[in-house]
Amino acid sequence: MTSQLAEPRETTAAEICMRFDLGQRAQPLLQDGMRPRAFVESLVGNKQYSAGIDFLVHALPAREAIWWGCLCTQHACGNNLSPVDKAACLAAVQWVMQPSEQTRAAAKTAGEAAKAPSPAGALAMAVSLTGGSLGPPNAPPVPPPPFAWSGYVAAAVKFAAIKVEPSRITETQRLFVELGMRLAEGRYS
Repeated sequence: MTSQLAEPRETTAAEICMRFDLGQRAQPLLQDGMRPRAFVESLVGNKQYSAGIDFLVHALPAREAIWWGCLCTQHACGNNLSPVDKAACLAAVQWVMQPSEQTRAAAKTAGEAAKAPSPAGALAMAVSLTGGSLGPPNAPPVPPPPFAWSGYVAAAVKFAAIKVEPSRITETQRLFVELGMRLAEGRYS
């Protein structure tokens, strides 16, 4: 797995930001021609962790982003997941390890069983939007829109960050952004 943050491509941070709403507080940090890594460093330096999470979700390919969400969920929740949430998290991990239509469909079932706001349920639902069809089984295929999965992954990472003690939420958000950067650099693939 490689990402646009780790590749020597000519992708700018602005090109990635076109995929989502950056928000007014983070917008002034985006400079013309800025590289993705420099932008994330600027977001972290200015404590714009939520924007950093959104940016990384849209900079990473689906598998890497969902894997990042799984790592964040494990960090925040450990073994304190309900059986339904454990099943959803396991389904997301199984798809990351072996992406197929079968594991994608299994993740959808597990994600629907988990109740919001569940980081694990959001990750399983993200998996369900990485391919397949949104239409009924006997209808022509209706593929999900590009980045349909991204909102669920961003929500999962943000939900995981608030599962810790309230005094540690901001630090956990920063940690998650840094973890996402390390993943993008290929350190945890």
